[in-house]
Amino acid sequence: MHLAIGVLQLCSLLSLALAADIPPYSPPATFENTAIVRSVDLGGATTQVTTTYQVRALQDGSQQYFFTLSADDAARVSWVEAKVKGNGTPLKLESTHADNVSLYGATLPKALKVNETATLVLTTIQSHASTPLPAAIRQGEPLYLKYTSDLYVLSSYNTIIQRLKLRTPTQKVKEYSSPKASKYADGDAMPYTKSATTITYGPFRSVPPWTEAAFLGETQENVTVHYELDSPYTTVKTFKRAAEVSHWGSNLNIQDNIWLKNDGAQLKGHFSRLEHIKQNVHVGTSQPHVIRDLVLHLPSGIRDPYIYDVIGNVSTTKFRPALPRRQTSSPLKRASPLERTSVLEIKPRYPLMGGWNYTFTMGYDLPLQEWAGYYVEKGAYVVAVPFLTPFPGATFDEVETKVILPEGAKLLEHYLPFAVDSEWEDRVLTYLDSVGRPSITFQKSNCTNEHVGMIYVAYSVDTNAHLQKPLTVATAAFAVFVLAMSLRRLDFTIHSKKLV
Repeated sequence: MHLAIGVLQLCSLLSLALAADIPPYSPPATFENTAIVRSVDLGGATTQVTTTYQVRALQDGSQQYFFTLSADDAARVSWVEAKVKGNGTPLKLESTHADNVSLYGATLPKALKVNETATLVLTTIQSHASTPLPAAIRQGEPLYLKYTSDLYVLSSYNTIIQRLKLRTPTQKVKEYSSPKASKYADGDAMPYTKSATTITYGPFRSVPPWTEAAFLGETQENVTVHYELDSPYTTVKTFKRAAEVSHWGSNLNIQDNIWLKNDGAQLKGHFSRLEHIKQNVHVGTSQPHVIRDLVLHLPSGIRDPYIYDVIGNVSTTKFRPALPRRQTSSPLKRASPLERTSVLEIKPRYPLMGGWNYTFTMGYDLPLQEWAGYYVEKGAYVVAVPFLTPFPGATFDEVETKVILPEGAKLLEHYLPFAVDSEWEDRVLTYLDSVGRPSITFQKSNCTNEHVGMIYVAYSVDTNAHLQKPLTVATAAFAVFVLAMSLRRLDFTIHSKKLV
């Protein structure tokens, strides 16, 4: 027994020793960063981070470059996109996780020779990266947010020079970090400057890769900025869309159930309607972080828009349809429905202060011929459905989009512009349905306005399926008439009438 325990202890010690000797995963040193500039555009619910890399190849045939994000940055990233500067086509990214960092591998359009250079641009959208500080304010007080970032830009390669720029929405900054010294700076003083709305840290020279011993634990530092926000901190908690395709009505119906929240600092004390009106009238006293209305840009060709909440129809809504479509002789040159937008102005029944919620339902009809087509080669219909409706400066905690096909349709395939968390198929029963309509649902968390891409669903409908609904309605109507005639001819009296 003691021998077995001793063997187990020895094995555990050996495993720990081997684990300690294993170096962290590092991409091959095929590149060198000649310059890195990271620009952080601070906002409310979303923060855009743009990092420009000027890279130089150290070997012939260098084509795969790895971007590096810290674990904290990767956790709050909602959208990531990489491009070669001057080329609008995004690079395909493959993500891996290792040792408190996330690596995004990108394959360049062409391999680089030794000392050949390229400029890469990595754009990320962070959601809820800034937090209200203080967490509660009184009516009429400004809203301040706190944002924390890494001082040094992580990379898997040696960096000759790098800078970090933080841009605030206004010049009103309560506080920002001012580190004392850096071993990567010129001299003993910490190079940081503030000009208007931009805080610049750097330049830092000869920054090693993150795989160097003690870089993440000891060398890396955090910088914080405490700034005023002059716009609402808007969050869409849930966005549930149902897109119903109707061939007989040549219609695409869109209906959205929306849970909206102001995620700014919560209101301390009671709300005064009189004070709110006075702040709107007097110049310089308005609260820009309060959600008073929403301006949504919807596709062109909308018919019969509607919006209601738990009380009823929201009559303060204003709708401005898009301008008429430009006529062209060729059907191949038709403009996309998304090139021209209709404007829907929504004014809730009450202003949304910090921490307040508002739920409503919005819907409209679209002409099916502009959003669906028939491909003779495949014998299938293809319908395009927007994944969501963009809200100004908002993040979406959870989005669920359901595409409901005509009754009797057969789902063939679908295309998504990005990966989703889950998807499933189901059947939906609506008016005058007999067996229900096939549907497919896509669900994704942590979305932004960048996820406004199109979902394409291909399906087939045979002739019998086209006639299923009218035959069902005709059969039901015929059955009702037959039943009515039969009941009219029946005699339910107890005694028969006597003939005179």
